[in-house]
Amino acid sequence: MILFTSDLDRTLIYSNTMMQTYPIAGDIVPVEHKEEVIMSYMSQESIELLKEFSKEHLFVPVTTRAVHQYERIHALSKDINPKYAITTNGGTVLIDGKPDLEWNKIVRNRLADQSRPKEEMIKTFAKIRHESWVLREFYIDDLFFMFRVNRELVPRGELAEFQAELAPMGWSIFLHGSKLYVLPTCLNKAFAVRYLQNFVDYDLHVAAGDSMMDYDMIIEADYGYSAIHGELYEKQPNDEKVKFLNGMGATSTEELLRNILELNVVR
Repeated sequence: MILFTSDLDRTLIYSNTMMQTYPIAGDIVPVEHKEEVIMSYMSQESIELLKEFSKEHLFVPVTTRAVHQYERIHALSKDINPKYAITTNGGTVLIDGKPDLEWNKIVRNRLADQSRPKEEMIKTFAKIRHESWVLREFYIDDLFFMFRVNRELVPRGELAEFQAELAPMGWSIFLHGSKLYVLPTCLNKAFAVRYLQNFVDYDLHVAAGDSMMDYDMIIEADYGYSAIHGELYEKQPNDEKVKFLNGMGATSTEELLRNILELNVVR
């Protein structure tokens, strides 16, 4: 059996902007709504391939989204209904839709032991924060911060200094598009995947994602994939640890799913 741990946004599901930027020949299907507004799509082919895969193998969504944001993606959380899911960048493991209490305890203990309190991080961030480039603030599931930013106005030099100050405090930053993530270093998708691997049976681990926040999970898998429209390819196009897909947008998702369906699993 194949264990397939995959990022969601820009790996399996796509915004309207992404669908327009990288149009596909086949049908596209709305897979997420927020108050009647369509938030994201998949190609019909991708949905069918993922359903086919899930009949014999184990698909685990792995996302930086909060739990309620993951649950909005009805095509995954309800239609495919995976037994396991990982949200909040590894902060929460869902089993049959409910948080695993043991993992919650492990995460909280690591936060207490390895990261300085969030108030200290916010105080440090205040040295460079300005309303000209920080537009909105979100505290995700009481675990980490996501700031909406004006990417063109982000003071890159000051942000690098902020990152250097955070490292000994046990915090990390990721600037991903118009989002600046500031999170405890112990919140890592790969850590949650390792935990999950302790109690699932599989023969081969395949992972996929588009950003640097997926990198550890990708390189720890037997096969790790990423799309060339993503941040990972932009920053590390020659990384030999990652198999870069040829397609762009939803086409890359179809390519990914066909590839893993063709993998030979030694039983």
